[in-house]
Amino acid sequence: MVHGDIVKMRKEREAEMEGLFSAQGVLRKREEEVNKGLKEMQDEKEALEQQLQVVLMSTDVLAGWVRENEEKSKNLGNNNDNVDVDEVFHCADVLSKQMLDCTAADLAIEDVVYSLDKALQEGAVPFDQYLRNVRLLSREQFFHKATAAKVRAAQMQAQVASMAARAPHSHYAP
Repeated sequence: MVHGDIVKMRKEREAEMEGLFSAQGVLRKREEEVNKGLKEMQDEKEALEQQLQVVLMSTDVLAGWVRENEEKSKNLGNNNDNVDVDEVFHCADVLSKQMLDCTAADLAIEDVVYSLDKALQEGAVPFDQYLRNVRLLSREQFFHKATAAKVRAAQMQAQVASMAARAPHSHYAP
């Protein structure tokens, strides 16, 4: 009987060991999943911190603009009826002027196409003339949007260069 009990106990221990090995495998797999999730969360945190820096920088730029222009608005006084909106805003540089012009042209074309759509629906414009005009306007609008995208990229590049120039430089001695 003793030998039978030992064999039985050995089989129970072997089964228990197999269960522990199986549990160990599951735990390792879960550890990998947790580590992967942690890495993804750290990456997302870094991306959010970068977005926060962009927002903070934009906020600083806007706050500076507001401070600069508060004085201008005080100088206008109470006679706001005679304010020429084209004189209130001035582009800071050539790229800003180009962006303003491209955006204005893009939106103006959008308005014209909308009016052409309405005119076509009301039967005021023949379909072939509508198509011809929309095609020409769309082509022109494409070029304005493409130029605006290039200007936006150049502005971003200039902004990054400006930030790099203003950043405090620290030197570490080895």
